[in-house]
Amino acid sequence: MRLVIFDVDGTIVDSAAHIVEIGQQVFRENDLAVPSDHDIRSGIGLSLDVAMLRLLDVKDHDLARKLEQEYRDHFNHKIENGLIDEQIYKGAAEAIATLGSQDETLLGIATGKRLKGVERLFKEQGFGHLFHTLQTPDNNPSKPHPGMIHTAMSETGVNATKTVMIGDTSYDMEMAKAAGAKALGVNWGYHDHGTLRRSGADLVIDHYHQLIDAIDELTR
Repeated sequence: MRLVIFDVDGTIVDSAAHIVEIGQQVFRENDLAVPSDHDIRSGIGLSLDVAMLRLLDVKDHDLARKLEQEYRDHFNHKIENGLIDEQIYKGAAEAIATLGSQDETLLGIATGKRLKGVERLFKEQGFGHLFHTLQTPDNNPSKPHPGMIHTAMSETGVNATKTVMIGDTSYDMEMAKAAGAKALGVNWGYHDHGTLRRSGADLVIDHYHQLIDAIDELTR
């Protein structure tokens, strides 16, 4: 058996526009220096409290937690009013369906998104039943700590040499390497090809149609 673990934001879903908009709004409402689009995008994939702390000029944990809660309140308001439309990347659903149909492949999620957000994605896309393990910040340390991958491997009984982490950021690649797993970078998300390679990616692909061949190569 092999375990294929997907990141969500920037890997399955293109959510940057909403994340940047709400992140900047929260900083503006608190009379703080508003972070750039680039700075916010570069932190996507981390747990939200960690991402907020990175964006502050002064490392104030209490303020970071306050910003985190206000961000969640704004995001939930938009969800409840139908103002969030997160589009999945072209080819994502087809690749997940193909992998999910393989007897030798177990699918997992390891994301900075909360479980509530993952469940919303699954409800919208209808492929949640294909995933065997879901790892989120609700019960794990933030990336790049390897805890999410360790827990996923423990739950599925698959060892590190047959585990592939698919992600778009350096945090995904570093997490995979720390867990002893294979790291597959995708070049359509929020960190560029060079950053992914420097962070430990074993392979980097440019399109979803390359995904399954890349997984086969890494788990051969």
